Amino acid sequence: MSFTVRRLADDKKRRKIPWKRIALTALKLSGPVMTAWEFLRARQQKVKKEKEERARTNLLKRILVILVAILCAAILFAETAKALVSLKILNIHSIASIAGSTLPTDQYGHTNILLLGRGDANHDGVDLTDTIMIASIDPKTHSVVMFSIPRDLYLLSTQHMGKGRINTMYRDYKDKLIGQGMDAAQASSTSMKEVASELGNALGIQIHDVAILDFSGFTQAVDAIGGVDVDVPTELIDTQYPVTETTYGTIDIPAGLQHMDGETALEYARSRHSTSDFDRSRRQQQIIKAVETKVKTQGVLTKPNDILSLLNILKDHVETTLTVRDMLSLANLGSQIQQDNIISLQLNDQNGLYNTIPSPGGLLYTPPRNQFNGASVLLPVSIPPTPITWKQIDILVNMLVNERTPYVDKTPIDVLNAGAKPGLAGKLGGELTRFDFVPATVANADKSQRRPDSIIQAPEAARDKATFLSNMLKIPLSLIPAEGSGAQTGSGTTENISILLGKDYTYTPVQTLVSPQQ
Repeated sequence: MSFTVRRLADDKKRRKIPWKRIALTALKLSGPVMTAWEFLRARQQKVKKEKEERARTNLLKRILVILVAILCAAILFAETAKALVSLKILNIHSIASIAGSTLPTDQYGHTNILLLGRGDANHDGVDLTDTIMIASIDPKTHSVVMFSIPRDLYLLSTQHMGKGRINTMYRDYKDKLIGQGMDAAQASSTSMKEVASELGNALGIQIHDVAILDFSGFTQAVDAIGGVDVDVPTELIDTQYPVTETTYGTIDIPAGLQHMDGETALEYARSRHSTSDFDRSRRQQQIIKAVETKVKTQGVLTKPNDILSLLNILKDHVETTLTVRDMLSLANLGSQIQQDNIISLQLNDQNGLYNTIPSPGGLLYTPPRNQFNGASVLLPVSIPPTPITWKQIDILVNMLVNERTPYVDKTPIDVLNAGAKPGLAGKLGGELTRFDFVPATVANADKSQRRPDSIIQAPEAARDKATFLSNMLKIPLSLIPAEGSGAQTGSGTTENISILLGKDYTYTPVQTLVSPQQ
């Protein structure tokens, strides 16, 4: 048998731990672990970034919604509150509660904002505010009143701006302040506030803030969303469309579905000489809806870059006394507005005088031009004709803006002659129309309904509106129980408010029956 002898030192040497091999093995095994860790870390950072991006996008959405709504309002006259509602962003309340401000209100709890649209260097009438609107928001009834004022309305006197057409007041006072050494930005802001103050005094309401913007902002914004598609019902031809302050051009927009860029959309909305103001209001409503549809279908409000692009356009074309926090609070209010609670009205000269047909807001008239150096102006219809007063307009504004509830209630009104002298039902119907209570029916009552005294009959559901009319016209009210709904009353039904004019009725103007600020 053979054997060998080895030293203990050699055995110990052979048993030495292979740290290098272990380190290499550990390093190999750590690769997947590190990869997994980096993946989780990157995912967490991505989620965090996405959350921050969503929060940033949501904030930009809210700001953009208000700016676009204000832009449309000032450019496109009536029906603009519908754009505000249609463009609303849900779940805004939490952001507004953190970042929003407490909006100022009047004694009725309303926030009133003056919206002005002006021409710029690229359009006729630089700094002329040819679009003038007051937006009154009521959080209690979730309603908005959009009250438009024509550019030719003439102010016979003001505290600081002299006299003249309302659309020149901002420009002329701004130029005056600049001439006195005030910088342009401050002069513009001061002029905006002064116009708001004068209009508020004339109309008997408090105006809290002002926003003014120009036509270029509108055209660029429409172009930025790729234009809009509008179904034109009939060909629109205007041979006197203002290109500059002294020149006119012709626009011709064919009937049918038309894709419009910003300038064409503005022409379609602004054209004054081709059709009536009613058609013009309809076209403006079309443009608003087209903008809304395009913004929704293209997902503009979900794309931060698109939002920033629009904001960059608007920031150069909008001046306002509203802060960003104010805008967020307005967006919060706008999201609560109910579609049926949007009331639009424009003062106009379709007053029903001289055998013409009256329209809502028809409380103005056109005086002879030779009294105003050949200029075409509008003045309030006054009773008596002289001196010129704003009494009827003040009454309308008080009822429409401050009271407002009777206008939110859409219960139809029937004016029925139940024994009064011929023609009085029509006369009262015209008066109610001017104050935006347009009768559904003006006719003779059935013979069975003839009566010696006048009365207002109304369903219980319309109690508030009927009570308002009863107090306004000084005619007693009789409420009809709900179980009588659908029964005939004269030429109307008990589902409507029926004003039955008896033998005792004599026509009295609303101005005589109601004080301007009752």
